[in-house]
Amino acid sequence: MNKKGDLLHHSIIYKVLSSILYLIAYPIIFLLTKLWHGLKIEGRENLDKVGDEYITVANHINMIDCAMITLSIFPRIPYFLTLQSNLEIPIIKYLVMLLRGIPIPRNKSGKEKMINTIDGLLKKGEVVGIYPEGELIPYYEGIREFKNGAFNFAVKNQVPILPIVFTYREPEGIIRFIKKKPFITLTILEPEFPRAEKTMANVVELKNRVQRKMSLEGRMKKLYNEGYKRDTEMQEENV
Repeated sequence: MNKKGDLLHHSIIYKVLSSILYLIAYPIIFLLTKLWHGLKIEGRENLDKVGDEYITVANHINMIDCAMITLSIFPRIPYFLTLQSNLEIPIIKYLVMLLRGIPIPRNKSGKEKMINTIDGLLKKGEVVGIYPEGELIPYYEGIREFKNGAFNFAVKNQVPILPIVFTYREPEGIIRFIKKKPFITLTILEPEFPRAEKTMANVVELKNRVQRKMSLEGRMKKLYNEGYKRDTEMQEENV
């Protein structure tokens, strides 16, 4: 814990190193996600509907989907909640810290510091990324049950939720002959705003509203991609 009572690093050296790392990592991540994962970003026009401070929520389906979210909202660079265990891995822990990872502590006192950290960031006009499903399941189809955390922060700080949905589509081009996993589409949906009253009922209402919206988007994308695949196969058979 630092003197400011949060989980952030406030030194000039940290800020400089973090900026340099992003300058190095951004083009590498861009090429990796575009070429290997076939990342397609949709809905960037919805970024104009949020202000400076907001919370992104997304289904957690890939080890680097946080990097994909960062690409999608660039030039904004979000902070992300991450498992405490990620900050216990040699070498990796320094990368996580420099890339704005905020640990989810295991003990009560640590969780209080985490809450102070998130509240402070939102008050300063920052973007915070939270995975409301709570865990990574690679290439999971659909949206799993959400926890309250992200929506609690949104209601408490009166900031919008920016829903982001990851869906899949068939690989295209030459890479389809060597890639078994599907390509990834990231869709930014319209933001959802919390009600004014800071009650648990409104936290649950916001959570359910966002989960329904994201689930519907996931189902619609899946139906569209299945139809596109069938049409493509039929066209190839008729050639």
